[in-house]
Amino acid sequence: MRSVALFCSSSGGLPPATIELAAQFGRLCGERGVRLVYGGGARGLMGVAASAAHAAGGAVLGVMLDALIRREGANVAIGDFHIVHTLEQRKREIIAASDAVVALPGGIGTLDEITEILVQDDVGLAHKPVCLCDVDGFWDPFDAMLERFAAYGVMRPGYRRDLLRADSAAAALDLCAAALRGARAAGSEPR
Repeated sequence: MRSVALFCSSSGGLPPATIELAAQFGRLCGERGVRLVYGGGARGLMGVAASAAHAAGGAVLGVMLDALIRREGANVAIGDFHIVHTLEQRKREIIAASDAVVALPGGIGTLDEITEILVQDDVGLAHKPVCLCDVDGFWDPFDAMLERFAAYGVMRPGYRRDLLRADSAAAALDLCAAALRGARAAGSEPR
């Protein structure tokens, strides 16, 4: 795995265990030589993860929406940094630059980003491992909602094999790398 997209909160004041998860994720990306591709913000979990990746000697690509620069701050001093003008451009560039996707706890923006990649996978536009990584079961309600969608018949039942779950940064990276190896062995290279 050469690069991983990280979707997560840009808000401050989150639980210490969640902040530590973001720091571990960024540090491990740097130590493992996996480029971290993220939303470019300097605050919240985004800023923590990107700073930790950079401090560990890792490559970082931030893709920031120009309208969010004031609100979230811009981590222009670490790695490569691109400014885009729409949320669609931001998501498209982050996803295109990544081999896999990991989501740490986040709000409605993170939910939008995760559902975007799941829809792209469902319609055949992108096939990348997607891993929900959390502490304290943050993603349990989202996972339960998707299970309900599948049981109700409005979502294909096989979505679950495409959506990974991890409770640590190391597990998230390991699961994504294993899924990529499995896809390559099956002859279905991620897009």
